[in-house]
Amino acid sequence: MRTLAGIGKIVEGINSVNGAIASGRVEKIIYLETRNGASNRLIKLIEDANLKGLAIEKVKTKENWIYNSRHAVVALCVPKKTYSETSINELKLSNIVVLDHIQDTNNFGAIIRSAAAFNFNIVCLPKKRSVNITERTFAVSSGGLENVSIVFYNSIFSLIKKLKSLDYWTVGLEMDTEEDISNVNFNEQKVALFIGSEENGLSNEVQKKLDLVSKINMNNKIESLNASVAAGIAMNHFFKKNS
Repeated sequence: MRTLAGIGKIVEGINSVNGAIASGRVEKIIYLETRNGASNRLIKLIEDANLKGLAIEKVKTKENWIYNSRHAVVALCVPKKTYSETSINELKLSNIVVLDHIQDTNNFGAIIRSAAAFNFNIVCLPKKRSVNITERTFAVSSGGLENVSIVFYNSIFSLIKKLKSLDYWTVGLEMDTEEDISNVNFNEQKVALFIGSEENGLSNEVQKKLDLVSKINMNNKIESLNASVAAGIAMNHFFKKNS
């Protein structure tokens, strides 16, 4: 079982650190002084952090850098707040993406990045048997995690019931169905988009509880799309419909 408290205490990479600074969670910036000097983007980040009065520490050698070697800057942060399904109505309600046992960190981070880009400002995932939110998730989301609210749910069936009571259209994404998502138009009604696991997709039991199950139309050269790619295409569809 995942620990709900304490996510996002360490954020890595320029985009993610900038996002954390903008969210007001950052307590301290730590960066690595490289042989070739800091990049313009890192210099700008440090300048912005100075202006905000944040604590800044410079590490002079790679040997003393204890963080991920792919990044030259990290932020030490106040943990990001998360929510439960029972408190979802406390949030400013927008389009929602619901993840049903996504397992891959890169997929998860990419889905969150797309969610932030296309105004799906709430991301729901199960408390058990799902990907954990790690430093890698924040890095892959490229700052997106700072712009979405994370909701943990116990039961996907109780979550569906809750969302319907809040006047959401619940829409599943699957390949083995007839309805093309490009034909779906709920006007301005809020949408909860359900994405199944990489291996099994959405179960039949879940699909039966949703208002609609749709697919992404494509040629027959490829059997299916990566979960994060499919989610991004679907979210962009609803974003364009509502723009």
